[in-house]
Amino acid sequence: MLCNYEQVKCFNAPLQPAEIVGVKRVVQERIRGGVSDLGLTLEGFLFLHALFIEKGRLETTWAVLRKFGYNDELKLRDDILPVPTKHAPDQTVELTNEAIDFLRGIFRLYDSDNDGSLQPSEFDDIFVTAPESKTLEALTIYFYCFNLLIFVFFPWTVDPYVDAAERTPQGNLTINGFLSEWALMTTLDPSYCLANLICIGYGGDPTSALRVTRRRSVDRKKKQTEKNVFHCFVFGPKKSGKSALLNSFIGRPFSSNYTPTNDVRYVANAVEQIGGSQKTLILQEIPEDGVKKLLSNKECLAACDVAVFLYDSSDEYSWKRSRELLLDVARRGEESGYGVPCLLIAAKDDLDPFPMSLQNSARVTQQLGMEAPIPVGVKLRDSKSVFSRIVSAAEHPHLSIPETEKGKKRKRYRRLVNSSLMFVSVGAAVAVVGLAAYRAYAARKNT
Repeated sequence: MLCNYEQVKCFNAPLQPAEIVGVKRVVQERIRGGVSDLGLTLEGFLFLHALFIEKGRLETTWAVLRKFGYNDELKLRDDILPVPTKHAPDQTVELTNEAIDFLRGIFRLYDSDNDGSLQPSEFDDIFVTAPESKTLEALTIYFYCFNLLIFVFFPWTVDPYVDAAERTPQGNLTINGFLSEWALMTTLDPSYCLANLICIGYGGDPTSALRVTRRRSVDRKKKQTEKNVFHCFVFGPKKSGKSALLNSFIGRPFSSNYTPTNDVRYVANAVEQIGGSQKTLILQEIPEDGVKKLLSNKECLAACDVAVFLYDSSDEYSWKRSRELLLDVARRGEESGYGVPCLLIAAKDDLDPFPMSLQNSARVTQQLGMEAPIPVGVKLRDSKSVFSRIVSAAEHPHLSIPETEKGKKRKRYRRLVNSSLMFVSVGAAVAVVGLAAYRAYAARKNT
């Protein structure tokens, strides 16, 4: 019985059979649906504690809350949320396979009609016990003797999570969308993610739910990565097609109406790679007006796995501005040591290109050591290959990193210094060996 389980867990003493019957009878008489075959339902549990509070037995409710890890602010204590520590800015946090398997099971459990998606009511049922977020609605439960207003908080109902994942045409959340939202939440707020996992019933050791990735600088040296989630910054001037790219990624229809993006926006989805592997890609749209502020932070590129730069291939100004943004990011990467693979995307490729478009882009990519721009049409009908290319670039962290002239000079200087130091070291070693040999020879000659 759930009520007896709580009694033992919180007070180390089981209820007697007669006491269990009495508790169930009180709840059953006062609220419909408060009791099930297993014990108290959520409504019954809430009613029982509302009754304790009404009768002045606050210590009982507080004892239960504290036993389940809540502090005086009704938030899970830090010791209940063992989020793994990142030791460097270029590390990130991901869900483990164990946590992902649990979430897949939760999705199947609450997909009551087995249609492969979560309707709003099914989604709400999952997160009815979730920690604080922003609420969509207030649920009022009317009791026989008093009214209790319960605010039900659901995650993913506000930025940056709202409209960030794949949904069906009816607005239901798909399994890819469900897992992608979790991946996004883990990336942006690991502690909040872990709190939600615990509250929806994750029964494993909390330390087994999250893992810290290897440093990106180490990945670059090893020329490979073990990451399953890649974070991509999307740069570009206004009207270059950034929002259209993000909408396409989560299956939103193309819209010819232009709506400027004033704040950072995120979307996430799964990307199938050649060979059958699947990675999660997070696209973060950076408004043009926000680039300067972003790059003012020395560590802004630390957690970025790949960056793309869009431009309207029919507009010369759009190309020039995108090139400027690319150079700004490349310089910041060289200065901070957090250089990232970069790709150029020639949007609106089905329109007439501006004069010298191909020549200009070819010259710039050759100078910076990058791939040629990836062409995509106005409506992004065939955009899957674009996202696969983005993931592929992130999977090869040592390639496609643009080098400015200043960066090339700095690299040549370092090589010169290193070779000079090596020459000096070798020369010093030869001198030491020669001196030792001379002394040995002189000693033998004197004897």
